[in-house]
Amino acid sequence: MKSVRKNAVEGLFYPSDPASLKRNIASFLGASEKETTTPAKLIITPHAGYSYSGKVAGTVYAEISPQKFKHVMLLGPSHRHYFQGIAESVEDEWESPFGNVEIAHLNDKNITRSATYHKKEHCLEVQIPFIKYLNPYAKVSPLLLSGDRSQAESLARQLIVFDTDETLWVISSDFNHTGPDFNHSPEKVGYESGQTMDQEAIRLITIGDIDGFSAFLKQTHSTICGALPILVAMYLAQLMGRQNFVFKTYDCSGVQTGDVNSVGYAALYC
Repeated sequence: MKSVRKNAVEGLFYPSDPASLKRNIASFLGASEKETTTPAKLIITPHAGYSYSGKVAGTVYAEISPQKFKHVMLLGPSHRHYFQGIAESVEDEWESPFGNVEIAHLNDKNITRSATYHKKEHCLEVQIPFIKYLNPYAKVSPLLLSGDRSQAESLARQLIVFDTDETLWVISSDFNHTGPDFNHSPEKVGYESGQTMDQEAIRLITIGDIDGFSAFLKQTHSTICGALPILVAMYLAQLMGRQNFVFKTYDCSGVQTGDVNSVGYAALYC
């Protein structure tokens, strides 16, 4: 009997009803025009509740070719557990309102397998409905990254061996979390707002400045939760010989709600 990871945030971050979820994703994808004739190979997409970041996510999922990919390398940060390196899921399938997704295990002795790390983590789960909607038959390798950012290059080299022409790389990350709730004030590190901090982070990503992005993270004590996966993705793009990431769109919860606490959401593709 196949083991199945149960959803942790279904009905909270995204609708549990398949028809409602389908309408949501279709509207997110339909709200954005595709910018490039070359389908994206790597995308950076947010992982908040769909009401906050679903539209931003839809703009970058619109840049991929659903028929082209059969395998998704899904990378995100571990919010609840700290470890060094990569942790994949132990389960054979992941639950989704559109039907279970088959998991492709990497079978790498240097990659940890953990049900605990993945059980309540939302950052990968919220990407599954988009992936399942676009290609119901794609296999997914859900990978949580944690630990020192200095390991980014070595992690990229470890993961690049799993790339094929039919592989899509999805990098799940929100951007800066600012305000009293997050104990992070942009003004204290020389920025007017979380939005201006995010603008600088996005600029560094789009020019492929890995050292500059790393320095920015350190100097500003940045709260980009997926900083390590983003760094890995920048190295992956270099190793693949691809162009730098292209910025698609941006939003933040503070603008949406007027709240002093805010989380940034950016969409980029490569």
